[in-house]
Amino acid sequence: MATGKLKVGDKVMWRGGWNTHEPKEATVESMELCAVGSKYGKDVQSVAWETIEKGNRSITATLDNGHWAYGYQLKPIEK
Repeated sequence: MATGKLKVGDKVMWRGGWNTHEPKEATVESMELCAVGSKYGKDVQSVAWETIEKGNRSITATLDNGHWAYGYQLKPIEK
């Protein structure tokens, strides 16, 4: 489980194709905290990775590569 927060401006590993494609690096441009199954919600600047991984809330993130993603498609970049 990842710790800390995912913030706007963070670089992440993103998997397109509903998490089936090879991971690629992307930068988060904006995020919305949503009800599970929803694509739209409240704009947020950060959210705990734990919140994303528990699945009781969801985020959608707009990425700098022209795509958007649900939280489950994102992983922190190991440092």
